[in-house]
Amino acid sequence: MRHGRMLLVVLLFVFALPLQSCVVTKPARPGPNFVWVERHVAPSGVIVPGHWKYIGPHKPHRVWVPGHYNRRGRWIPGHWRYR
Repeated sequence: MRHGRMLLVVLLFVFALPLQSCVVTKPARPGPNFVWVERHVAPSGVIVPGHWKYIGPHKPHRVWVPGHYNRRGRWIPGHWRYR
């Protein structure tokens, strides 16, 4: 009986583990002038993950680079870049 319970616990753990990857959380807001853009499909068919978009006033000597895919296909989160 004890081995049966242990086997049941192990099986439940094995089947529940992949469900953890289904949880999607958004990163912390980078500042007060940002809005969250939900995951969407671009007109070209590329899936764009959710990201923060800057909607605030112009910052001198800095520009907000929105999240994008680099040449290797890796997602680069939005960040500030100095001019």
